[in-house]
Amino acid sequence: MRVQSVLIMMENVSSIATVKKDNSMANIFLGKLKCWKTTSGGGADDVYAKIFVDGQQVGRWPYGGDYDMRIGDEAYPNLKFSFNNELKVELWEYDKASADDYMGGYTFSASSSGTGAVRFKNPEEGNDYELNYEYMETKVKTVRLHSAKCIAMSGSVNSNLVSQAAGLSSSVASAAGTVLGSTPDPRTQLVGQALNAGAAVLEKIPGLVEEISKAGNYPDQLYLTFTNQPGVQKRFWPQPNKYYEILPGQIVRFDGLRFPLNQPLDISLWEYDYGSGDDHLGTFAIEQNTQEGTHVATVTSSSEACIYLVAYTVGLEEW
Repeated sequence: MRVQSVLIMMENVSSIATVKKDNSMANIFLGKLKCWKTTSGGGADDVYAKIFVDGQQVGRWPYGGDYDMRIGDEAYPNLKFSFNNELKVELWEYDKASADDYMGGYTFSASSSGTGAVRFKNPEEGNDYELNYEYMETKVKTVRLHSAKCIAMSGSVNSNLVSQAAGLSSSVASAAGTVLGSTPDPRTQLVGQALNAGAAVLEKIPGLVEEISKAGNYPDQLYLTFTNQPGVQKRFWPQPNKYYEILPGQIVRFDGLRFPLNQPLDISLWEYDYGSGDDHLGTFAIEQNTQEGTHVATVTSSSEACIYLVAYTVGLEEW
């Protein structure tokens, strides 16, 4: 049974923090969460976090679920919050048989700034987790995921065609860039034209179009995560739905998805599978030194026999 009156130790380690000189709203980015030690229950922890802004709960990570973590595992919440006074993060472990276990909390002050890491330890539970944070400036380098086009849904083409598509990623990016030019914030119609230009490069691969046409109309049940671990509960898109059904030739727009580019972003595409494990449709990385502008990435998986194009923009934005 969990003891209610326990000492929760919260350590601020390797922190580079200063005191702000004004009373403006603070912006904070919560990046990597690492497990140094799980709870004493054995096995993986089913981790989730509650987020409170100025005394009110405003969110939960991951959305509507939990995240399996073992010693050495890392997760990437990649969450940004604005607050006037304080931001509190509580770490919990889901327990099916009894009340959930509280693993510690930490309160960030709006009067602070800088970067660092905080530790979540509860001696009664035995856990030890570390969360990286960064107080953000007014303008920061920002990624906006714009849209994705399905070229070939999972299982629709052979691995040789997928490999050829992956090898043409530079040509796809070049064709899309020709359409986009130097427009820093292109309209949706222009991005759609860029995706279609990239698709036209891939459609010249001998046999690709024919293979896709033979596959039938069985849409991928698409969702996106910041991890290479499967699990629809780990998704950051779509919300609140579990997945988005998409067929070859279709484009889906990611409204409102933006993230500070203060660390590399690894984004994975998945297909939800009710009867078995979810299928990994591929991963693409957005590095911190990515140039400002609009980019089109080719995302493929030989094992799942699928091809996607993903458009995103990078630029300086106010937070």
